Amino acid sequence: MQSQPTETILNEINRPILQEIIRAWIPPEEISIPAWVEANVNLTKQSSAMPGKLQISRTPYTRGVLSAIGDFYIEHLILCWGRQLGKTEGVQVPFLCYAIAKDPGPAVLFLPTERKCRDVEATKVSPIFEACPAVIEQKTANADEYTVLKKKFKEMIFSFAWAGSATEATTRSTRYLLRDEVDEFEPAVGPDATNPMKAIEQTTSAFPNRKIIDTSTPTVVAGNIWQELKGCKYVFEFWIPCPHCGEKQILYWGTKDSPGGIKWDGETDPVAAENIAYYQCEHCRGKITNHDKIRMLPLGQWRARLTPDPCEQILKDIPPQIEDTISLEEVLTKRLSKKIGFHLPKWYGTFDGNSFGEAVKDFLEADRALTEGTGYVLMRDWKKFWAARPWEEEKIPETELELLSNKIDFPPLTCPPETLFLTCGIDPSEGKYWFIVKAWKPNREHRGFSGHLIHYGTLGTFSDVEAFLKNATYPVMGSGDRKSIIVSGFDTGGGKDPDEEQDFTMTVQAYHWLKKAGQMGIFVVGTKGAAHHIKNARAKQSKIEKEPGKAGRPIPGGLHIWEIDTDQMKRNLWFRLRLDEQSPGRFTFHSGTDFDYIRHLLSERLTRDKKGKEEWKRRGKNHWLDATIIADTLVENDCYGLQLINLSNRIVQKHRIISKGVE
Repeated sequence: MQSQPTETILNEINRPILQEIIRAWIPPEEISIPAWVEANVNLTKQSSAMPGKLQISRTPYTRGVLSAIGDFYIEHLILCWGRQLGKTEGVQVPFLCYAIAKDPGPAVLFLPTERKCRDVEATKVSPIFEACPAVIEQKTANADEYTVLKKKFKEMIFSFAWAGSATEATTRSTRYLLRDEVDEFEPAVGPDATNPMKAIEQTTSAFPNRKIIDTSTPTVVAGNIWQELKGCKYVFEFWIPCPHCGEKQILYWGTKDSPGGIKWDGETDPVAAENIAYYQCEHCRGKITNHDKIRMLPLGQWRARLTPDPCEQILKDIPPQIEDTISLEEVLTKRLSKKIGFHLPKWYGTFDGNSFGEAVKDFLEADRALTEGTGYVLMRDWKKFWAARPWEEEKIPETELELLSNKIDFPPLTCPPETLFLTCGIDPSEGKYWFIVKAWKPNREHRGFSGHLIHYGTLGTFSDVEAFLKNATYPVMGSGDRKSIIVSGFDTGGGKDPDEEQDFTMTVQAYHWLKKAGQMGIFVVGTKGAAHHIKNARAKQSKIEKEPGKAGRPIPGGLHIWEIDTDQMKRNLWFRLRLDEQSPGRFTFHSGTDFDYIRHLLSERLTRDKKGKEEWKRRGKNHWLDATIIADTLVENDCYGLQLINLSNRIVQKHRIISKGVE
């Protein structure tokens, strides 16, 4: 039986109250969300690189997600996706437009901070709302009811909320809850604190037809999005057919020898590899180009693994067989679950920055950084943003025995062959000067260094430190060459010298001594731990104009100090310690290294504070650890890295000239 159009029913009723009651109970017209979105939503230059009518064919994987949102049985959707795949402009905001126009109900977009709320509102939400006639039609006549963070429409209210606004956000009932970048939400503080994720979710409990949509790139395994994904019985991945044999498969990363996966035929140069990268069909071994991918994406299908723990297989980059999966359509039709997840790597995207070649280029650059021991950050970000997989931090070894494996068969006080230069870190504490000396040799093409501990110990006075830095030299194994310390770092941290009667702090003494040492021709610089994270660097230089304290005296000419991001440098140290034995960049020790030094390295543990933030907790003496961090920082490109290469080359050349003249 065909139902009468809504307007016909309403026109037959003259009483306004009955009209409003019937309007509230009449279901929305039977049009799918994807179809409505394509007919009504427009993208603008402010919100998209492709302004104009929203075309799902540009992001075909969003069609199935929008369809699942429209299924009345589905309550909760998890989108663990890579960067630049259309989570906000292709799913969340278009769905909000549909809800406002066709199926109204109180809605909240929950973001990590107020600043992000305002940014998303200005760059994505408002431009798309204002370009959608169906949304504009629902605005009230009162302009004061349509603000940046709270927008009242004729039949619903849409507002922004963030973790810091939990009190206000959790007092309103919500039918539509959209949470974006959920891995950035601050966790609860204290034993009685409310978890912002759970608190805001409780606002939807009054609505049997609620919708919760969580989106984010993953960060760590314990992060919100990965834990939400692990809570889904069905985690869908996007299968596309091969243009050559027609067999469907997910686009997984793979390995050099695996059937299928992204390939670049052994090319090691990132730019060259970018130009030849392709996807290999795991069935016919045919080459699938980026153009082929874009052409076949509209024929794709969301399917979920039937294994007990699909997230574990995704984490390990293990591809499924299609016979061991179930389609999204079947899950929706049979109403098998109210909560479902979607996993999508960045290389599925159709935009220029989402190509197989870009994925390979970024991977090779990250892999080079890992191989050369220059850091793990690039690889961590590649896994998060490209593979949409969380980063798994390697556990710091707990026993001295594990770190003793870093000892190699080089005697103390001896430089390995190919040593370029030496650096020294000094940490004054407990009335002593704790020092370590590291020898550095080049990695591949001088893009990084491998560090080897050749000496550590303590000195008693400033005079001892001066004599040590001026006179210490170390032979290079297998040659007649000797190396002296090219640059040293001296910690200027506070604390009173127990042997000093005058009320001078160690910091003031350090400042005076550093000025004196510079006049004596000793290349030693002051260092201190940075008070905050240093953006895009591991160290930065600052100038000290006066001594510490309210009555601090001016320092003639000032003093340049290197501020060290100790969190980054400690992570980098542990990364170097855990590299395989044959890997360039591995931190090694001389054969006489004992438990005392290793216990200092193990003196700090990475833990989480009450807010869930990671911090280093001290549990023993850490002076040689601090000295090691200083010596490592000096070779960073943010500090003296490139200059040390040039300086060491000049010293070698000068030595050769002198030797030749003697001969």
